Amino acid sequence: MSRPGVDVKPEDGAAPMHFIHRARRPGPRAGLSLAGVVALVAVTTTPAVSQDTIAITGATLWDGTGRAPEADAVVLVRGERIACVGSRRECPVPRGARAVPADGRWLVPGLIDSHVHLLLVGRDREPVGLTEELRRLLAQGITTVRDMGTNPALLLQHARAAAAGPRVFAMQLVAGHRFFYLREQVELPDGSTGWRQPPAQAMQSLGWTPFIYFSGDDPDSLVARAIQAGASGLKLYADLDTAEVRALAAAAHRAGLTVWGHAWVQPASALEQVRAGQDGVVHAAGLVGELFGPLARDSLLGGTALLAATAGAATLESARDPRVLAALDTMVRHGTVFEPTLDVTLHRVAHFATLQPHQPTLPEAYARAAGQFGMEVTREAWRRGVRITAGTDHAAYGPLAERATLAGELGLLVDSVGMSPAEALGAATRVAAQALGGDAARELGTIEAGRYADLVLLQRDPLTDIRNVDAVEWVMAGGRLFRPAELRAGGAP
Repeated sequence: MSRPGVDVKPEDGAAPMHFIHRARRPGPRAGLSLAGVVALVAVTTTPAVSQDTIAITGATLWDGTGRAPEADAVVLVRGERIACVGSRRECPVPRGARAVPADGRWLVPGLIDSHVHLLLVGRDREPVGLTEELRRLLAQGITTVRDMGTNPALLLQHARAAAAGPRVFAMQLVAGHRFFYLREQVELPDGSTGWRQPPAQAMQSLGWTPFIYFSGDDPDSLVARAIQAGASGLKLYADLDTAEVRALAAAAHRAGLTVWGHAWVQPASALEQVRAGQDGVVHAAGLVGELFGPLARDSLLGGTALLAATAGAATLESARDPRVLAALDTMVRHGTVFEPTLDVTLHRVAHFATLQPHQPTLPEAYARAAGQFGMEVTREAWRRGVRITAGTDHAAYGPLAERATLAGELGLLVDSVGMSPAEALGAATRVAAQALGGDAARELGTIEAGRYADLVLLQRDPLTDIRNVDAVEWVMAGGRLFRPAELRAGGAP
């Protein structure tokens, strides 16, 4: 990979491409002299001839680094990487470059949805609707997604074969033995009693491959299996105690993987997970687990018990309980990233409201309680300085109107949580890339020389109205430019 500030060896007969590195303004305690903040700019006096360079000119650039927007910017793209970012003086357009005028529009980094579920297999064990879903996401300006519950090997195989779509990172789901073997007795609509299969079996019917972890198992072996499947990290799901979380997190970190998990994985709570080394916490509603002691958490073994416990305990007032706030403060101290997934809960509430005749059910009571509790928890998290990434829990199956969207999540972060549009946009770019970890944190999420050319051109300013992230004129993924209408129609890019 080429690095900022380094000339790239040209192909035969071509002039060198110069990378631009603009030093960041130091903070008040940086202690640097003025000379230490002068931009290092390599400028060619005569632009070289280049037929494989794309020159995007005239847009207002929001690069995601924290710098102020830059009007009339130039971004040069060569191959799948960004070659230069800056003013027309800093990035002179080479003769013969492919010109992409963007005057009057806004150029932002490719959006990242850090929580999706893409895989559903049919009877032939082949993914259902995956190609269309990848195109649909890319048309929304989403150039990277992280699948948080899947069969990594199968998903990545088909995602790589797709002609167009976001980059896909896959997490390996891990849970304890009760998740695989515990059946739940439930009351059926006719008043009789039946049995619900273990949750892991339902996942396996989708084509997912959850891993079972017993206390005392070798966590390094589990991590090695996850890496072999192509996973970029572990997603801890349920039935894991603090010692098991600590062992899995340590093994994953030794191998360079990230570890994320539900906001409580029974019996371990979010607070205990964070202290055990987990990198990220998923689902704001799950912080309700802080309101229960260890024995109570361990006793909530079935889905019905969890729904009832949340419906009874999750309120606006309990979201500000000192135990919940202590968990959030611990996340700040540990640098743990928070993924609240707000839009999906509101979609569920809206779904129940459409049912006729309307008969209140436990799932509806859960959704309504989880929605208000999760929103208030997210407000408190943001006030207290927790880093937030924009993951949606979007599922690539079911009616389109009932699927959570990244635009919807960003709208809630601004309108209901209190973020500025720039802060919300950062949650779907820079912070989301950091949440993915590894190479993604170094190569995605911002518009800088040397990073992947994942870009979105918006017709309207997203910093005045975050809803303008829906006004996508075109999206570029790894240097390839796509038009939303063509993507949605299934045509060639």
